[in-house]
Parts: sequence; structure tokens; C-alpha cells
Amino acid sequence: MVPTQRVPYTLRLLGGFALDRDGRSLPTPHSVRRLLALLAVHPQRARAEAAGLLWPDSGEERARANLRTTLWRAHRLAPVPLVTGEERLALSDAVSTDVATLAATADRLAHDAAGPVRAGDILGGELLPGWYDDWVLAERERLRHLRLSALEALAARLTTEGRVGEAIQVALTAVHLEPLRESATRALIVAHLAEHNYSEAVRRLAVFRATLDRELGVRPTAELEGLVRAEALLPG
Repeated sequence: MVPTQRVPYTLRLLGGFALDRDGRSLPTPHSVRRLLALLAVHPQRARAEAAGLLWPDSGEERARANLRTTLWRAHRLAPVPLVTGEERLALSDAVSTDVATLAATADRLAHDAAGPVRAGDILGGELLPGWYDDWVLAERERLRHLRLSALEALAARLTTEGRVGEAIQVALTAVHLEPLRESATRALIVAHLAEHNYSEAVRRLAVFRATLDRELGVRPTAELEGLVRAEALLPG
């Protein structure tokens, strides 16, 4: 039996919406964009729930009618289904998403799973910039924290593997994403200490201390300051 050939579609939501087919951008109607994005971040949605999330200001019947029209447009867009299901809707197996890749990579890092990890899988921009739906805002914040944790875990792994230069770049990304997050600065400092770059570790601690004081009026934890002091032989 010859397996069915699936047309590869790539849906990108991090940094902006893009739907590609075999590497070529696929023009997508606005309503279809919203449906695909919703199912990428909230898979297996009941029809009524999807309609309510996408058209919250419309009545139930109007929202359901809008959804039917959008599904019809989605089915006309590609030679293979992009959306599957009757009562519960999901993206088809022919569609891969950067959001799913980010989540899977973050899960592997959180569980310290073996195998290579590409930094590019956890980089990218914020979720759907310029979109202000409630479901987008909530998911944007969740993915932001997920990315931060993944970046820190990857920096720690790279440091352990002796790939300190790469670790520093990954940790810097986390620090730039959230300058007030101590665990991000800690990952960066640990990488500098691993290559015996004590002056840079001390400088990074000083920058973090000044940022915390200016923005929040607090200091770094004694644990972080103690780490740098012990490794760089700073006075107590």
C-alpha cells in the first residue's frame, strides 16, 4: 500500500503570522488566519467555543455562521485539509507550527531529554504582535515565560557541555527578553564563570543590581551575589 503523500505546510505565529507551503508564502484571508492561529494555540476546540472566541461580540448564530464561512474558505485554500474535525476542530497533520516546536523543545529541556536542541526552535518573536484578542494576550504571556525557561535551560546545558560561547549568546537573549529575571542573569553569569571570565561575571552582577534597584528598589538574592563572590573572590 502506497502511503498518502502529505503536502507540508508551516504555520508561523511567533513574530507575526505566516503560512507557507513548500517554503512559499500562501496568501490567507483574515478570518482563516484567525482560525488557524486559534487552533495552533488552542487545539481541539469545540465548534461553539471556537466561534465564541473568534467572534466574541457577535451573537451565537452569527458567530457560528462566520465559522462555517471561514471553514469553507480554509478548505478552498489548499489541496489538503488544513483543519480537521466535525464537532471539535484541530489543525491537520499536514500543518506544523512554530508554537508546537517551541513547546516540544521547552518540554525536552525541562526534562533534560537527550538529543540535540536547536536554539532557533526557542527564539523568534512574541506571539502574533498587533493582535489583541483575549486568547492571544493570555497565550502570548504563557509562551513568553515558556521561552524564558527554555532559554535558561539551554544555556545551562550548553555550559555543561563546554559550549560556553553559545551558552552566553542564549543567556543574553533571555536577559534582553526579561532584564529583571534573576534566573536569566544567573544563567549568563554561570556561563561567564565557566570560562573564568570573572570580570564579566562581576560586571553582569553590577548591571543586574543597578537595574533591580532602579526599577524595583530591591537587591539580587544573597545566593546570586554569593555565587559571584565565591567564584570571583570578591570581598564580602
